[in-house]
Amino acid sequence: MSPEPLAFLVDVKVEAPSASDKAADTDRLAEGFRNKGFDDVQIPLHIMRRLPEELRRNGFDVRLVVGHCGQGYRLLDVGKERIYGIAVDIGSTNIACSLFDLTSGDKMGTAETENPQISFGNDVLTRVQRSMMGEFEALKKALDEGVNLAIEEACKGHGVATEDVFAVTIAGNTIMSHFFLGLGVKNIPMSPYVPAVNRPVFAYAGETGLLVNKNAVVYVFPNSGSYVGGDIISGILSTGVHGEDEPVLFIDVGTNVEITLGCRDWIMVGAGAAGPALEGGVAGIGKKADRGTISDVKIDKLSGKIETGVIGDIEPHGICGSGLISLVSEMYTAGIIDQAGRFTGTQNGISEKDGVKMFLLHSSGSGELYLTENEIKNFLLSKAAMFSFLYVFVRSVGLTFRDIKKIYVAGALGCGIDTEKAINIGMLPDIPRERFIPVGNSSLSGAEMVLLNRDLLNEINEIASRITYREMNEDSELMSVLQGAMFIPHTEPEILKG
Repeated sequence: MSPEPLAFLVDVKVEAPSASDKAADTDRLAEGFRNKGFDDVQIPLHIMRRLPEELRRNGFDVRLVVGHCGQGYRLLDVGKERIYGIAVDIGSTNIACSLFDLTSGDKMGTAETENPQISFGNDVLTRVQRSMMGEFEALKKALDEGVNLAIEEACKGHGVATEDVFAVTIAGNTIMSHFFLGLGVKNIPMSPYVPAVNRPVFAYAGETGLLVNKNAVVYVFPNSGSYVGGDIISGILSTGVHGEDEPVLFIDVGTNVEITLGCRDWIMVGAGAAGPALEGGVAGIGKKADRGTISDVKIDKLSGKIETGVIGDIEPHGICGSGLISLVSEMYTAGIIDQAGRFTGTQNGISEKDGVKMFLLHSSGSGELYLTENEIKNFLLSKAAMFSFLYVFVRSVGLTFRDIKKIYVAGALGCGIDTEKAINIGMLPDIPRERFIPVGNSSLSGAEMVLLNRDLLNEINEIASRITYREMNEDSELMSVLQGAMFIPHTEPEILKG
């Protein structure tokens, strides 16, 4: 464990007052902190009120909860034997958190829930519009409920009282971070695209709506602009992009696709709307990766027999992003669809209903799962946008895919996809497979790192200062690459190799 978590316990023993030593209790405690190497510890009023009794009841030998608050330290509580911390990734679709014992550094468990803001709109821009129409407080409340539900589930599952959580780290995109902090979002998507804050924010739980100890330290990752949020900075920290000797790629696909290219000398980031295909946004049977969703598909080319891998090994009720990539790849390889995503005939499970062609993926007593031709085309548009962003982004700095030695894959794309199948349909570049490194939820991983090691706070600031944002939609090459990428794998297969 790192010896420097964001909140920690300190045992302080001070001399009892006497006729020759009449120092005030707070001064006595401050001197005890100095003897421990902490020169600047704020002692808030709520602790001052308790301090005289706590010192005397414990023979002037007390165990204290101290939190790092940006500039120095703050005394948070007295008399706790164990304290806990929570790392949170606030995604537009899902909220994930991890629970840690800050006394030992052990990770105790995780929890995930759907972001309740989805009821206001699947994409963040729709939510911003709703907030501008007078629903900001409702959106803020919904997000608070989602974050608190995830935290409560993580704590309850391990017998931890939320009152004993004294540190929380938050990573999310710029708009999610603003909603969490109760900051206005209307200026973020409008020229000149100015957030209320880009720097990291230290707050106390009682100010934010978090239902943990009200004095808990809350750290919110910084942004680098409207579309480069704390989730990306957290992911860069987690993957170590900023320490690489040669340029590497870091791809984070959620509701949007965000691409980072860089090394120890420079970092460039861009974003675009290519992620919904991986979060159930293009197919009626699309679901987030959870129990009962199909995550892998195999189709026998000769017999047409379909085998599905289902999360939880139960009856499926939908298909997640990795499953959709696998399905489209298998359908293409088996000759069920052509390069344009059109069905090649009426065999192999293809049928037509009300003039709509569809492929039967699964049938049971509880219903049938179909994928339509239009849904396949929508998926191919998303995969084309993602590959085109990658290609143009790398080319914009004079590099090719051959020059990239590592590609870190995070988010929905990094959670269980078959890299070979993604390459087969032209979603990822056709380069040596060992260069692809899945990293799962890198945003949450970075938040966990900071929770356990406050020394990383300066490193985060340095990462944020090094980032340059590139607006890829303004690149004239993007549309020409996009047209070819809408086919499987591409109308010019060589382009996939760089």
